[in-house]
Amino acid sequence: MGSRGYFRLIAVLLVVVVAASIGFALMMADEVTGSWIYVAAQVLLIAAVVLLVILYQKTIKPLNTLSGGIDLIKEQDFSTRLRPVGQKDADRIIELFNRMSDRLHNEELRIQEQNHFLDQLIAASPAGVLIMDIGHRIDSSNPALDRMLGIRSIEPYRGQLLQDSPLPLLRLLAGLQPDEGRILQTDPLHIYRCTLSSFMDRGFPHPFYMVEPLTEELYEAEKRGYKKVIRVISHEVNNTMAGITSALYAIQQTSTDSGDGDTAAMLSILLSRIDRMSRFITDYASMARIPDPVCRPVDACAFLRRVLPFLESLRGQKQIAFVTGIDENAGEVPIDQVLMEQVLTNIVKNAVEAFPDGSPDARITVTARPGYWCVSDNGAPIPEETARHLFTPFFSTKPDGKGIGLIVIHEILTRSGIRFSLGTGEDGVTRFEMFFKTAQ
Repeated sequence: MGSRGYFRLIAVLLVVVVAASIGFALMMADEVTGSWIYVAAQVLLIAAVVLLVILYQKTIKPLNTLSGGIDLIKEQDFSTRLRPVGQKDADRIIELFNRMSDRLHNEELRIQEQNHFLDQLIAASPAGVLIMDIGHRIDSSNPALDRMLGIRSIEPYRGQLLQDSPLPLLRLLAGLQPDEGRILQTDPLHIYRCTLSSFMDRGFPHPFYMVEPLTEELYEAEKRGYKKVIRVISHEVNNTMAGITSALYAIQQTSTDSGDGDTAAMLSILLSRIDRMSRFITDYASMARIPDPVCRPVDACAFLRRVLPFLESLRGQKQIAFVTGIDENAGEVPIDQVLMEQVLTNIVKNAVEAFPDGSPDARITVTARPGYWCVSDNGAPIPEETARHLFTPFFSTKPDGKGIGLIVIHEILTRSGIRFSLGTGEDGVTRFEMFFKTAQ
């Protein structure tokens, strides 16, 4: 039995004594009125009541108040305050309790506000955040990382080890060391700066990954560089060639008039080579002059059916079957029709060139459904080494390639707000996929 139990027992005994005294006084009132027994009973009754009040004020009430404070601590309720009870020692404890509750309450509010701020900051951050548990398994992520991974939520992957994840970016993160930053690339279109760090939570370190997309930054830096180089080269070459061409034409005319056929023939070859160089420079200069797309909602079915005959003509003499899988309910997509024709032309030309002459069962498939277009071919797959350099300016595997076709595609689609991907799947089919923000 605790001290509160003893005090309650004493209080009960005093109540019994008071009740007994009152009962005795009532029974003996007629017989002993005025006698010393009656007076003693009255005094005892008064003393018992006084003791009971003192006991309640000095002991029971403070103990009940302090017991309530203990219950508040157990429930972690730091917003309630205790009232003084008029007992010096108990009031000191109550004052100390109230000060402690104030501090704990303020600290709790501060932590809640910090946690709320951090949650909002992580959720709004353009950088991806992946939080792991103590066992270095996936715990949670922010919306930015979900978008980078192309998933709705990290929940299906919660509890997995990174190296066991089916998502390529997560498997690459598994190779990072603590406090290490590294540039990781999942495919030619996606490059990230990734860092592994940790924070303390209830005394235990929790690892987390920061993932920052670098693709657009690097692409913009490359684009500014090669556009400047192209403009300088184009200006210098065209100005120089203009004067040389004029002089050669004059000499050719003179040679023709004088009957010097050999000289005229040689000058004709030189002029042809100069013209070819001029066209070569003009093709490169076109990359620096791609107009800003003017995107308007366009019916996908009508647009694709209009351009398909031209796209089929690009196969030339090759025996390539064109297959279409266009959903009649593909709906509208926001595109610049002129620039999108150029994009599809470059994609189909690359697909046609993927087939060696005489390829059996050669086919190119054009698919469209709401918010999604795809041009696929079963030609030669893209080698792994080549896949790393796709969309790199001036990179080409063709002997006479300029390395600008995919760059033009990248520029137009990116500026049109259209996501895209290019790669050969495990089934050996190469797909160029486009993902649209469907018109509302």
